[in-house]
Amino acid sequence: MTRLRLVFILLFLGLAATTVQAKVYLDVYGKSYKKITIAVPGLKSEKADKLRTDMSGLLSQDLDMSGFFIVAPDSLFDRELSNEGIEKQNIQFTNWRSIGVELLCKGRLLEKDGELSLEAYLYDTFEGSTILAKRYRAKPEEWRRMIHRLADDILLAVTGEKGIMGSRVIFVGGGSRNKDVYTASIDGTGVKRVTSFRNITVSPSISPDGRYLAYTSYKEGKPNLFIMDLETGKDVYAERDEGMKLGTAWTGKSTLGYAKTSGKFSTIYTVDPTSGKKKAVLTKEGILTSPSFSPDGTKMAFVSDMYGTPQIFIRYLSSGEIKRLTYSGNYNTSPSFSPKGDLIAFVAKVGGSFEICTMSIDGSNQRVLTSGGINDSPQFSPCGRYIIYSSKKGSRYAVYVMLYNGENKRVLKFTNSDEEQPKFVP
Repeated sequence: MTRLRLVFILLFLGLAATTVQAKVYLDVYGKSYKKITIAVPGLKSEKADKLRTDMSGLLSQDLDMSGFFIVAPDSLFDRELSNEGIEKQNIQFTNWRSIGVELLCKGRLLEKDGELSLEAYLYDTFEGSTILAKRYRAKPEEWRRMIHRLADDILLAVTGEKGIMGSRVIFVGGGSRNKDVYTASIDGTGVKRVTSFRNITVSPSISPDGRYLAYTSYKEGKPNLFIMDLETGKDVYAERDEGMKLGTAWTGKSTLGYAKTSGKFSTIYTVDPTSGKKKAVLTKEGILTSPSFSPDGTKMAFVSDMYGTPQIFIRYLSSGEIKRLTYSGNYNTSPSFSPKGDLIAFVAKVGGSFEICTMSIDGSNQRVLTSGGINDSPQFSPCGRYIIYSSKKGSRYAVYVMLYNGENKRVLKFTNSDEEQPKFVP
């Protein structure tokens, strides 16, 4: 059963001589929620430069992208509101409430000795209370990262969990003949090519400790599995046996699970890249692919055609018991556990399209989150509130992110080529 977590802000509204208590609930894990209206007036600064404007704009963009806020437009702010100070004693909260603002974020930007300093505050306009007060420092060229940190801290203050604005993602980019692994910030900046083999490289996955990159590549002429040490850029493990190796997923800090198909049989293995020790977890005739491990390491979701069509199953690793989770339709694949362990995202063929869906770990409460096109490779964010996936609605695949309930879909732009198989970098 999906866990509902109600994170609320108590708001007090004074009417004449009577104080009326009201509650605004932000239902983070429910099917719907009420967005909170937040104002982000321009940062105060000794310099009226473009950087100050860009920083305010990026913060508004981050908060809007989170899916939990309505960012009040600057056109609502009159001169008095725009010119007031950032400290609580200088703010006319009544005036902000009168234009529908519930939360107010203010800041002052300073630059000294080649370093930026941002003093930021988040206020509850109904209580006139301070929710967040924090100072951020960064080099001028790292100002975007500083704003992303502030946005994530605002999410933490309001919902109890950080956001994804400071996250990086890993994905496969390229055309039909050449595909490489890339990383980038979620805002589309800082794109970095990790592999450059001039062939097909797919199925990337970074270990939870951030040390290793697993991938499948034809760089040696066959679809072999490799594990790269990201610090040195060198492969520390290679699986060169015959067969196709795909569907990498990590369990624990640095144990890799993957599937290999050779002849009539398929096997899901785990391997420790440090020792090179490999263990067969499950072997079946036919297809076995797409392993995904529960956060506590006790369960493994996977795909098998043991009943004729690709369906999702779960295996309890201690007992070896296997249960089928999907029965609807003839194509269900790409399972991915939520880091909270309560949901599995997957791909199902619905009508003539491939859609991103979620279900409880017992197979119940199945929900279709997308509509139309070819949607693939769903993966949860580390906080469990977002799902990143690839979608082809025209001629190219693009990376999208949405809330776990399917709301607030946003396209992420990194390169000018197809972008597939995205995951959040731990």
